[in-house]
Amino acid sequence: MAVVACVCAVWLLQGGDGRAGGGSVAYASPRTARAPVPSCELGAYLSDLYDLDPSNHVFSARMFLWSVCPDRKLDPLPAVSFSNANDPEKGDPILSAEGGGFRDLMRIQGTFRQGWDVRAFPFDRQRIAVLVTAAPESKRFLLVPDNANSAYNKEIHPPGWRITGFRLTPARRIYPTNFGDPTLPRGTATTYSRIRVEVDLARDDPTIFWKLTGPLYLMVLMATATFLLPSHAEELGMGERLDSLQSRLGLLGGGLFVVMLNMQQVAAVVNSTVGLTLIDWLHLLTLGFVLLAVMVTVVSWRWTVHGGCPARAERWHHVGAVVLLVGYTAIAVLLVGYFAAGER
Repeated sequence: MAVVACVCAVWLLQGGDGRAGGGSVAYASPRTARAPVPSCELGAYLSDLYDLDPSNHVFSARMFLWSVCPDRKLDPLPAVSFSNANDPEKGDPILSAEGGGFRDLMRIQGTFRQGWDVRAFPFDRQRIAVLVTAAPESKRFLLVPDNANSAYNKEIHPPGWRITGFRLTPARRIYPTNFGDPTLPRGTATTYSRIRVEVDLARDDPTIFWKLTGPLYLMVLMATATFLLPSHAEELGMGERLDSLQSRLGLLGGGLFVVMLNMQQVAAVVNSTVGLTLIDWLHLLTLGFVLLAVMVTVVSWRWTVHGGCPARAERWHHVGAVVLLVGYTAIAVLLVGYFAAGER
């Protein structure tokens, strides 16, 4: 009886502590820590940069890439993709185990696609990049940039350019598809780790601006000079005065042809698919100046034919020429300053 009583007492005590209304005992399981995503460091050395072609939106480069991983099985270089490359050439890998880690060194060379924004030409600054994307999804593997050891060849001097910066930045590439993976829900997006090997460039030819815009300024000065010539001398007859206006129209018509021809030549050098460039705006400004000068000449012609005062017309010519030249210069300076400041 004593044994039965003790067993019943123990059973009642356990039921009172661990059960409520006949429920089961609840135990709090310890929270399991999430395992970190495996990662490897990726570094780059830019050994050469050449064939920079904004008109075709490409550039060519040669570089060395290396990865440092805690385990050889994580080595990403054999399977990485160069997302913006056109048939890249890969060198033989150089494998080594140093400092308790695994290192893989590989040479890469090829032509890479790049979007160029040349609206501020020739004051534009460009940032070109080589995109290195890991093969596994980002939830399984990450690329970490090794900026401490990455660098570029200081002797690289692409024609017309200079390198102003070099860095590796981490990024992610998101695809709005699961690529048919049956383990993922339909319509699930997949994400991959990516490294952007970025190179900052600036134009290094200060004379190209004057080569492309010099004919415009000469045309403006010549058109202005025709309005400053005296044309109301008393010894000049009506026919001679009209001949001078006709000569001015001929000069202005030739100026329109020069501006349009120069605009076509510039388009072959500066091929922008984004919008109007600084050079385009300066050409349009010059066309507006010449067209306004043509309109003023036509009005002056009609004024002279209908018996207007030649002296008054000449004074208006002088004042209008100065006002137009000052206005043209001010607008051109503002345009250049706006586009140049926007690239700083």
